[in-house]
Order: sequence, then structure tokens, then C-alpha cells
Amino acid sequence: ALDVNGKPLSNLVVWMDKRGREYAEHVNQLIGIERYYQTAGHSISYITGASKVLWFHSEGGEAWEECAVIGSPQTYFLKRLGSDNLVIDYSSGTYHFPMDIDIKEWSREIAKELDFPLEKLPQIVSAVDVVGYLPQSVAQELRLKAGIPIIAGGGDGQCAAAGSGAIVPGICMINIGTGTGIQFYLEKPTRNPGMVFSCSGHVVPDAWESEGHTQASGAVFRWFRDEFGDKEYEGEDDRGFNELVDEAMLAPPTAEGLLFLPTFNGCTTPRQEPNARGCLLGLSLNHKKSHVIRAVLEGITLEIKWILESFKETGARVDEIRLVGGGSRNIHWNQIHADILDHPVSTVQYPDAAMVGCAMCAAVGLGEYPTLLEASKHFIRIKEEFIPQAKNKAIYQTLYTDYVNAFNQITQSSIFKDVEKRIGMS
Repeated sequence: ALDVNGKPLSNLVVWMDKRGREYAEHVNQLIGIERYYQTAGHSISYITGASKVLWFHSEGGEAWEECAVIGSPQTYFLKRLGSDNLVIDYSSGTYHFPMDIDIKEWSREIAKELDFPLEKLPQIVSAVDVVGYLPQSVAQELRLKAGIPIIAGGGDGQCAAAGSGAIVPGICMINIGTGTGIQFYLEKPTRNPGMVFSCSGHVVPDAWESEGHTQASGAVFRWFRDEFGDKEYEGEDDRGFNELVDEAMLAPPTAEGLLFLPTFNGCTTPRQEPNARGCLLGLSLNHKKSHVIRAVLEGITLEIKWILESFKETGARVDEIRLVGGGSRNIHWNQIHADILDHPVSTVQYPDAAMVGCAMCAAVGLGEYPTLLEASKHFIRIKEEFIPQAKNKAIYQTLYTDYVNAFNQITQSSIFKDVEKRIGMS
């Protein structure tokens, strides 16, 4: 919640927060699951910003009453830098509140049915738009020159797609961070029959993208490091991860029967299961720490494979896979990705691809390049390629089948829901 000057009137609600869950369910009942998807290009869930915006509408209290807009971090930081207005770009706005995704404008029909005032939403802009100029006061604070143009930029996943070169059909970007985003470029707005994957706004102004997400990937590995790794690494930004991966390599592929489900924060694709929890199956007295670490790495990649295979079922073309984000920095895990996905994977020179994509947006906004595609030819270099090892193909295919079966059977058994009830009673 931001006032007219961009001052926060509430704490930031992060994407992993589940407070909007009941509002997502309400929207599905009132608007209808299919109608919402066909209009907005995605399904509303406890993860999407729209559910949290609606929470503010109903339960925001004084912050809601006094705010000019319910914005995103992008809205806040751009205004803090000197943006003329409170804005949000197409890519970030997609999930912030339902758009008419074909024309990339807030959906007036859905807003009316939800009794939501559209004036409480930021102005929609393109990621390459100039939205203001750095004022003298901020320039002094940042030790920069006053008058620098402020370019809108975009969502982290969409910027990462630009920064990895995945802005042409056929290149799949896998962005392994706190969660993992699997993303494909769309030249026109396209929905899939199962309503599983999104059709979203992009940082490429005249394009769209489709994506599926895990709700915890790097977050799970960090949790394991902090709780079960060496204590000297606890709480550090990135220390200890390579050491854990090295230890995982002491165990053979498939970790001698261990299967790990990394759904610590629920699941939204290819199934919506907000109650899902993490699981470690198959433990015996013969297993060591190295087996568990390997199972964690493999489990995260197996969830990614499930999403990727579901994309293929919708007709998505996969000519090339590019890994970016913190999870793409380790060569051993990259090889695990290639083996489990059964497809060559490449890394880029700068794994923080979202930052590269932001720089590309700025370059296009300043007129240095006519398009993001042209900018990508100057900004992006492939670093390394990892080829699937034939010896691991069969065992990983079996492990993948076991993963899907285990998740489906546990979900159908109502164990996840029972856990939620027990937690609510404690």
C-alpha cells in the first residue's frame, strides 16, 4: 500500500505469502475459473499478487483507506527514484491484478464484479518506457548525475528471459532461484486447454510469455544448508552450497532409492495443491548425508521436469534450454539437470540474467538498440553446454515416473490436508 508520493503504508507482502488464499477461491467461485483464465491469461492462486491485492481490499484497514495505490516493489522503487507516476509494467502487472491480457489493460469487467476500484492500481507502462528522470535530491544520495532517465524495467522472470536470450520461439529458460520459473516466449497471446500455464505480459513490448513455477527450489536447498549443513555457513548468502553439491556427488544417481518432493510451499503447476508439503521417501539405515543431499538436488530437478513435460504436452517447442539464476552456477547440478531433463542445457556468461535483462531494457529505452532482441545479440554469451549422459537415461526416467506417482498418490490420500489441520489445531 503506497500513498500518492510512493511512501509505504504497510509492510511488503512477498509472493510466497499465502494470506490471499481464500480470496483466490472466492474469485474462482464468483468469476469462474475458466473465465478468469481466458481473460487474465492465468489462473489466480495463493501465489499471484491479485489474491493479495484483494486481501488488502477487504482486510487492509487504514492502509487500504489511505493508500493511493496497491503497488508492487517495482512501483515503490521507481517512484523512489523519481518516476512521475505510480507505475507497473506489463510483465509485473500481469499477476498483480487481472488484465485483459490480449490488450494488456486492467480488466474493467472483472474489477466491476469484484467491486474493486481501478484507480487503486498503478498505471501500466512498457518495460522500456522512460517513466521519469533522476531528481537532484536522489542523485546526491546515490552519487549519480541528476537528470538520468528512469526506465521502467520489468518482472524478474521476464527480465531473466531477456537476459538469457530466451525471447525467440523455441528457447526455454529455466530460472533457478528461490523458486524456479520455466518460461517460453509467445509471439501472440495463447492459452492452453488445461489452463495450467500462463499467458502473461513480457518485457518485450509486443510479445507475451508462458510460464510455470515451482514454489520453492533454491529456498529448499538453503533450508537444508542452514538446518543440516556445516554451522559456519548458516545464514550466509551463498557459502556452503558448492561444498554440499560436492558431497552429493559421493552418492550415485537416484541416491540409492531416495526420492525427495521439494513442495515445501505448495504446488501450482502442473497441479494446484496449496496444501502440499515436502517429503523424503525411501530412507534406510544405509543412507548417508550425501544420499540425502543428492536426493534434494534431484527432487528439485524432477519437479522442474514435471513442469517442462507438461509444457510439451501443450505443444510447446523446446529447441534449446538455458539455465540461469543462482542454481545454474554449479556444474554438477547442471549435469543433473541435463540428465533428468534428458535434454542438453546451456548456461550463460552472466547467471544473474534478470540484471542483464534490466540493463537491456535500459539500453532500448535510451535508444541504444531498437529492440530487446537486437540488444540480446550484444549482451548475451553462452558459457557452457551440458549433454545428457546416456547411462543415466533409464534410471532417471524411472525416478521421474516414481516422483509423479508419489506426489499424486500422497495428494489423493489427503495426507497433506490432514497435516494442515493438525497445524491449525496446535
